[in-house]
Parts: sequence; structure tokens; C-alpha cells
Amino acid sequence: MKKQINIFIVLIFCLASVTLFGQSNYTYQYFPDDLIKRSDWKFRITAFGSQEAGSNAFTNEFFSVINKSEFIDKDLINSQIDNMSGSVLSGQITSIGFNAMINSKNKPGEKFFHIGYEYQNYLDTYLDQDLVKLIMLGNKPFAGQTLNFSDSKYYNIYFNQIKGGMGHIIGSADANHRFTWSLGFNAGQNYDYIEVQNSSLYTHSEGDYLDITALAETKLSDTVWAEVYQINGMGVSADLEYSYTKTENFHFDFMLKNLGVIFWNGNTFTGNVDTSFVFEGISNDTITGQNDELPDDYSYNGLRRLIFDSPESSSFSDMLPLSLRLSAGKYLRGEKFYLGINAMFYPTLKANYNLEFFGTWNYKSVLYVTPIVRYGSYNNVNVGLSLGFNIADKFYIHAGSAYLSSMFNKNSNLGSGGFIRLTFVN
Repeated sequence: MKKQINIFIVLIFCLASVTLFGQSNYTYQYFPDDLIKRSDWKFRITAFGSQEAGSNAFTNEFFSVINKSEFIDKDLINSQIDNMSGSVLSGQITSIGFNAMINSKNKPGEKFFHIGYEYQNYLDTYLDQDLVKLIMLGNKPFAGQTLNFSDSKYYNIYFNQIKGGMGHIIGSADANHRFTWSLGFNAGQNYDYIEVQNSSLYTHSEGDYLDITALAETKLSDTVWAEVYQINGMGVSADLEYSYTKTENFHFDFMLKNLGVIFWNGNTFTGNVDTSFVFEGISNDTITGQNDELPDDYSYNGLRRLIFDSPESSSFSDMLPLSLRLSAGKYLRGEKFYLGINAMFYPTLKANYNLEFFGTWNYKSVLYVTPIVRYGSYNNVNVGLSLGFNIADKFYIHAGSAYLSSMFNKNSNLGSGGFIRLTFVN
């Protein structure tokens, strides 16, 4: 166990330097469309994608340097540490896919069917401030001090989802309710989880020894990182959505997404470490290669196996990252303006909410301009813009970013990304 402290530090650094991106909603939320207005449509096909990033302490410059594997100088490290005021929260939600909606022949405008595919990646990290300092500076500056790591977590999941379902519209063109449900088959590619609790590191004032307490657990879907076409787990899920629209007056929407589970059954890896020990240094025999205190394999999986030296390989299951969305807005001057709020909640993540306030200007149902103000778990206020285009009531293009105020400022807390949505209606 004596060798584990150095290995653990390297492993956490590898995890913390992952690229972060962001999240996309299933439907365009800044100007809700009402399917009942056109009952004669036959089908709608939508392709969508997004990337976003966020952190309450890491800056755009710091992440740019990390992601390009460039040298991190002392000035950047010191400025990054000065920017921290507590635990560091960072995360990403990526979504890429398409869906097709088919109008009912028997009840056009009242019932529709839909099928779709979506690739999703959720990355959620929460690191104690002392752990970040240890990663960046090593333990030498903290001689005679105890660094505490009471609550740190790394969570990363990739999965592909194929889903299909049905929608019902009840009411009239003036006011209607819409119910939509879908069932999904989930093919899991990668699942990676590490949690550290109630751990600490004391460095002797003269550097004579390290006093270490470590309590951690890990779950891994496969010891070999899977490509997008590979499957390490399978599961099922459901999505539910309800909306109420009163034409030229009010809209409300509630959506529940990823209510389900994946059973991971690849070359799985689960382990725990619960230990306290004193590390007094590496012997001369170690340096000359005559004992095994220094590992030969510093790869990601090699380090994991050295930390969690008694792993199990049994299958395990875990819930998908559930998301809830509440959206409401008021139409003004007919439908020329739409003022609204979007609230996203992620109960299983540390970065568990986002709030958006926006106002959309509808120019002759051809151009939609939407300023956006966003605030969330990262405690950052961001300002952005979304644009929508309607081409002959056949093609719809929506694109934008809620991070225009921060993504081009290298000294701002990490906040970047955007989305695009393309729709064809026949």
C-alpha cells in the first residue's frame, strides 16, 4: 500500500484533465411549436447536436492548455489556484442524434408516432480544493500540514439510445394538451466512476514521512475503452413529456428523460480501498530495480489496478443520468414575442441544475432572435443568443450558444459551447 499515494495522485490528474463539453434539449425550447396548427403534415425529421462546458473555478485558458497537452507554467497554476474558493465542480453533457415524427393517417393532427437515435455523454467531476492543490503543486509546499479530501467524485458515461413511441394531442387549435412517451434500448459503451471520501495526507515538516488515510471506491464498465460502435452494457429507459399550449397566450412543458438503467457486463472492474499507513520513502533497492515498489505500468488502467489491488470483475448495474425539464412562457402581441424560463434538473449529478431566462422576437414566422441569460450549478452568469430560420415552412434551422459572454475570455470560468438543430417537415 505504500506505493499507492503517488499512483493515486497521477490517476486523479489523468481524470481531471478530460475535455468538457455540454448539453442539448430534445426539442427547440425558445419558441415552442404547436403541431395542431398544421394537421396535414406527413412527417418531420430533426437532426441535433450540442457541446457545452462549465466549471465554477477552472478557467477557459487552463482547460485550453490541458486539452492541448501544453506545458502549464507556474503563473497559470498560481492564477488557477487563486481562482478557487472551495471545491471545484466541472461537467459536461453531450448529445448528438436525430428523430423522425410520423403523422397518423387515421387521426392526423391528433396522434403521431416517433422514432429516434441519440448518443449521450455525461461527465461530472467534483474535486476537493486540497486535492486540486496537491495535483498541481505536489505535497512539498504543504510540509507540516494536513490536506483533507473529504468528498471528491469523477463520473463519466457514454451510451447510445434507440427509442420509439407515440404522441397524442387533445384539444383544439386554441388550447391543447400534448402527451408524448417513448421507450428506449440503451447500448452502453463506457462507464467510469471513482469516489474519494474522508481521506487525508499529512507531510512531515522535514519531509521524513507521509501519513496517509485513503477511502475510495471505483466502478468501470471495461478495462479497455470502448469505441462508439462497441457494447459493454445494455438496458432500457423511458422518456415522458407533457405540454399545454394556449395559442397566443401561454405555454407550459414538462419532460422527464432517461428514466432507466444499464447493466454493465463487459470486462468490468470494481474495487474499494480503505487504509491508513505511513510512507517513509523508497529504498535504494527500488531505485535500482531490485524490488516492486515502483510500478512498471503508468497507464490509466495500470494505475487503477495498483490503487485498487483486489478488484472484482462481476457485472453491475446503474441508473442512467435522469434529467427533468420545466419550461414555461408567455406570448405577447399575438406571437410576435415570447418570454420564458427553462429549468433543467439532474438529480444524480453534482452539477444538478441550469436556469435560463430568455425572450424571443418572432419576425413574420421567418426569423427568430432569442437573447439568453443562464445561471446554474457553476455559479456563473452567462449571456448568449439563439437564432432560428423558417424556410418556406419546410426547413427549420436553429443554432445558438448561451456562453457568448464567457467563451472568448480566457480568464473567465470555463463556460463554452453551443447547439444546432435542423428540421425538415413534409
